[in-house]
Amino acid sequence: MHQGRRFAMWAIGLLVALAVMFVVHLGTGFSEFSYLDLVRIIAGYGTEWQERIVFDFRMVRSVLAICIGAGLALSGAIFQTITRNELASPSVLGVNAGAGVAVMLYVYFEPANAITTIWKAPLFAIIGGGLAALLIFRMSYRKGRSLSPMTLVLNGIALSAGIHAVQMVTMVTLSPDKFNQINTWLIGTIFGNSWNHVMVLAPIVAIGAIVLYCYSTKLNVLNLNEETAIGLGARITKERVTFLCIAVAIASSCIAVGGSIGFIGLVAPHIARRLVGVNHHYYLPVTLLLGALLLLSADWLGQVIIAPDEMLVGIIVALVGAPYFLYVLARTRG
Repeated sequence: MHQGRRFAMWAIGLLVALAVMFVVHLGTGFSEFSYLDLVRIIAGYGTEWQERIVFDFRMVRSVLAICIGAGLALSGAIFQTITRNELASPSVLGVNAGAGVAVMLYVYFEPANAITTIWKAPLFAIIGGGLAALLIFRMSYRKGRSLSPMTLVLNGIALSAGIHAVQMVTMVTLSPDKFNQINTWLIGTIFGNSWNHVMVLAPIVAIGAIVLYCYSTKLNVLNLNEETAIGLGARITKERVTFLCIAVAIASSCIAVGGSIGFIGLVAPHIARRLVGVNHHYYLPVTLLLGALLLLSADWLGQVIIAPDEMLVGIIVALVGAPYFLYVLARTRG
């Protein structure tokens, strides 16, 4: 009961903070609008130019920041559960790197006069992230043995290092235009997307979150040591693979739209675990809200910190996430 009250307190607080940050984020941009102006524009009393700025540019960016942050945080929570390792996340386990190198190779080999669509790069990102996760799982699997969480993490780090080496070699051969395009995507940015991206990404994150929440009890069992989980009837390897596929699908979809944004999948689950514990009935919703709030806040900070210029959201997240990663690493070793 005490844990339920604590969850309710944090969930309500995070929802309020997310709503406030959404309004603040919506009011930030090159064209200045007061909050009364925003209310008038959203109510349908703005000019065509004002409505286009608010609905087609700012609101798209705000909604995508929430979706991407929530999706990356959820996938990070699942990675940490199935590996029982606080350092696990999409970036650590190679999903970000796999998606990034797939998009880079697509840009590298695409003819200059080729007809492109907004879905080609996202499709390659999803395929690349999925293949990286599949390769890591195959490297970690041993017949007749359960899947080792530590082996998964170590293979993910090793594969990520190899993929980043391929990226560096490839990038030096790109033309200036292609280099800028792929470099921006690899750092991570939400700017420049449309409602089409929202209509695809939002259902993926929402459905993934609902499915994971429905299986919270199984995730709680997987979080136990292997002997206890097997004693409770869990088919550990099969369930780890199933949840791994769901997490990879969510993370790859988010990376496809927002680029290779790291550390959200590490930081949000770790903070949520400290706030409400490891019961996934409470842990997953708080993780989702934290991820959305963190990325929305980071994107807002990127817009105001060097205004009127803008800093890519991936840089802001890295500036916060890298020191936190070192803190978690030191705490884990200690």
